[in-house]
Amino acid sequence: MTNERDAAFEMFCTVMEMKEKKKALYEDAMGTCPDQVGIETFRMLRDAEAGHLKQIHETYEELKKGKVWADACKYHPIEDQDKQAILRKIAQEHGKMPRACLDDVVAIETGMQLENSSIDFFQKQLQGSMDALEREFINRMLAEERDHYILLADLKFYYTDPEAWFMEKSRARLDGAGAVT
Repeated sequence: MTNERDAAFEMFCTVMEMKEKKKALYEDAMGTCPDQVGIETFRMLRDAEAGHLKQIHETYEELKKGKVWADACKYHPIEDQDKQAILRKIAQEHGKMPRACLDDVVAIETGMQLENSSIDFFQKQLQGSMDALEREFINRMLAEERDHYILLADLKFYYTDPEAWFMEKSRARLDGAGAVT
């Protein structure tokens, strides 16, 4: 039991360290990106990481007090409405696509690598986990990391190929007659 508890504490320390790195990356990227879409996306990711850090820290403290995994954090995905609002705003303001933030594609790719590393870490943790509630917690963390990865991949697509991104997200037809119904 002590080995399982020590492993859980070690996992929490690693998770908090990874979350801090990602939060700092998104904070820096938000501060250097001149494009409002990038700023809002990085802000959403930074705030999500800060919220996750708080939840994970609270769970960690509960486990330290001897509580069980039932007190583990709940999964709070980035709201689809938030993602859709950003995508609609971009599609409406399309016109001339600014080349701003293309230098920040490096920050996006770094974020994707960090999210992918987190996914790999949780998948390894899941393989070694025997406790059902611990597995549930790890699965929730995996879902959060995948949400972040998808959001970053979409932002990268937006900056590297804005025309294709707009065609896909606006569901425009090739004849230019408007959205597909």
